[in-house]
Parts: sequence; structure tokens; C-alpha cells
Amino acid sequence: MNRGTSVTRRAMLAAMAAAGLYGRDALASNGTSRALRMIVPQAPGGAADFMARLVAKDLAGTLERPVFIDNRPGGGMIIGTQAVATAAPDGNTFGIVFSPHAVNQAMRRHMPYNALTDFKPVLLGGHSIVVLVAQADFAARSVAEVIELAQRADPPLQYASLGIGSVSHLAGELLAIEADVPLAHVPYNGSSQVYRALMGGDLPLAFVTLESALPHLRARRIRALGITSARRVAAYPQLPAIAESVPGFELVGFYGFVAPARTPSRFVDTLSTEIARTLQTPHIRDRLAGDGVVVSVEPPEVFAEFLRQQIDKYAALAKRTGIRLD
Repeated sequence: MNRGTSVTRRAMLAAMAAAGLYGRDALASNGTSRALRMIVPQAPGGAADFMARLVAKDLAGTLERPVFIDNRPGGGMIIGTQAVATAAPDGNTFGIVFSPHAVNQAMRRHMPYNALTDFKPVLLGGHSIVVLVAQADFAARSVAEVIELAQRADPPLQYASLGIGSVSHLAGELLAIEADVPLAHVPYNGSSQVYRALMGGDLPLAFVTLESALPHLRARRIRALGITSARRVAAYPQLPAIAESVPGFELVGFYGFVAPARTPSRFVDTLSTEIARTLQTPHIRDRLAGDGVVVSVEPPEVFAEFLRQQIDKYAALAKRTGIRLD
């Protein structure tokens, strides 16, 4: 990030903070007996639900208003996200979204909403770390060595993912393209199945979330080869970025917050400020970092542009690979 960009980002965040000082009452007094609803497009108990509840608890204390988690799983996160799009734009409902928000828009022909026009971006929260892992005794001990093996492997090296269209699937497709090597995708339904296959010797590689991989890495049951972020992250400096071996490689598993399209700006701005403050609270930031989730907040305008870029990136990947999700 250059100095001009850094200054601009600091100015945006300062403006958000100033808006929060004067606008917090807009949310707090918007029906004092009514809970603020956060829609989560996954079932209770998962990583997304945990993050949402962590944010909701702190936000409720700040706003002095209940924040209710409304889990709406299913449809590749479409069901829950559609519930945000169709909610009344009265400042009482917002939702958390993840990378499928961009993937679905780019790789599905039929969508019940438009990811760009049917929502107001509230805040880009940051990203989860996606990591390429290998069997503990796999011959390759780096991404560069994986590429060397893949160049001469017959049949192609297999990698597991968390399902068709997941970031873990698309990370493998992008690596195959950028490194110009054949890789065979094997989708699984959930991380437990992936680790069972990996540690059972069914296949050598997998793209997974760092949060799910950490217990296995610490027990030395698997090895981490590289993360899909553009560069190493401060919390895990020992993990190299795949981009160190494949220049320009990057695929992030982002998370952010959105509101219905016509939600008044005063509510969106205040909510953006308060969620940013919550995520940057040391105990929350450190708790998320411990689970492989990076906090790197950006205001609504930056989130909107980021989302456009993500949709374009996945649309280009769909064109190059022929992947469609419907």
C-alpha cells in the first residue's frame, strides 16, 4: 500500500469514527424495544455464526440495544442473503456476507438478487485465511515443490476442497491456471471429511480454512505449504504466501456486512462505525486472529469497490475454467 492510499484510508476511518460520535443515537433510539437483527447465512454453531455472535454481543453493549442473530442457512448462502435484500430498509436489519456473495453473483446465471444493487455495503471486515495443506509425509514441502511434482505427475495431483464453488475449490483452479499445471479437484462436504481423506492417504493436498486446520497443524498430522492471501499475515508469519512461488496469486475469503438497498445512510454510517470499532477491539481482534481470521476494516465505499473487483475476478475465472454453479 502506498503512502497516498494509506493517508486516504486513515481519513476514511477517521470520518467513520466522527460519524459514530454523532450518529450512534440513530441506531440506539430506532425503536428501543426492538432488537437489531443480524442475518447470518449459515447454521448455528459454525465459524460464521461464532463471528457474528462475537460482534453482536459487543455491538449490543455499545448501542444499548439487543442484537438478534437470525440464522438462515442454505442455498450456498443465497437464502440468508436474500432475506437481507428483501428486509424492510428501516435500519433494523443487516447481514454478514462472505466470499460466496461475490462467487454466486459471478458464477450463477439465475440469482434472486443482485449483489451490487440490492444492498448497501456497510463495512468490509477483513478476510479468513485459506491455506494449502498436505499429508504429513507428502514429498513436496513447499508450493514450488508441489508445482514441480504437478508438472510431471500422471495422473494429475489431486486436491480436496470444501465443495464446488467454494473459495477452497476456486483457489485450486486458480493455482492450476497461474502455475500452468494440471490439478484434479475432489470436492468434499465439510472440513471433517477433507481431513479424514487427507490423513487417510486418499489424496495428498487440500485447500482449507486455517481456522479448521490449526488443530491438525499443531498436532503435526498435516503440513501447511502456503496461504492464498497476497502476502504473509502478521499473526502467522511462518506461513508463506503462495504468491512467493506464483507471483500475483491471490484469492481471499472475505467477510463483510450489508444492509437492504434503501436503508437510510445515517443508519448505515453509524452501523459501519460501530462494527469497525467492535472488530478492532483488542480482545475481539485477537480472538479472531487466533482462529485464522484477519481484521482489516474498510468503509462502505471501499467495500463496494472491493466487491465489484471480486465479482469481476470470479467471473473471469468462470470464463477461463467453464465453472458454473447452476
